[in-house]
Amino acid sequence: MRGLVLYGSNLGNSRLVASRLPELLQFAVAVIDISTVLDETLLRQYDLLIFLASTWGDGELQVDMENFFVRYQLDLQGKPYAICELGNYYGYDDFEFGALRIMQHHLKLWNGREFVEPFSMDSLPRKDWGGLTRWCDLLNRAVMEMQ
Repeated sequence: MRGLVLYGSNLGNSRLVASRLPELLQFAVAVIDISTVLDETLLRQYDLLIFLASTWGDGELQVDMENFFVRYQLDLQGKPYAICELGNYYGYDDFEFGALRIMQHHLKLWNGREFVEPFSMDSLPRKDWGGLTRWCDLLNRAVMEMQ
């Protein structure tokens, strides 16, 4: 299985997390900044799409990721996807809105299939690297079961 990690990053947090995925995943992945995706043909070359973006402001999606979802109307035809959102979750109880829900909404409209449970990675005051490792283990197990 070949995976494509698509990230949107303003301050470099999502870029840093995305750069660690190749060492945590036990299958081949390419890592691409979503702002460089020029058309949907790239997405068709991979078996699994992994989206990473931060929640901004009052539950808003990172601008490059938002532009991607607004720019295209795709049919993923059941292609599996996984989502990791970053943000500040310590002390907050309401996760009804934010990057995760916005990305899920668009990917479901595009007929994508959620591959594993999404991960909301606390990135403030420090990044939850242990949580990311556990989520990558979940991805690895799911990929092994498919083969």
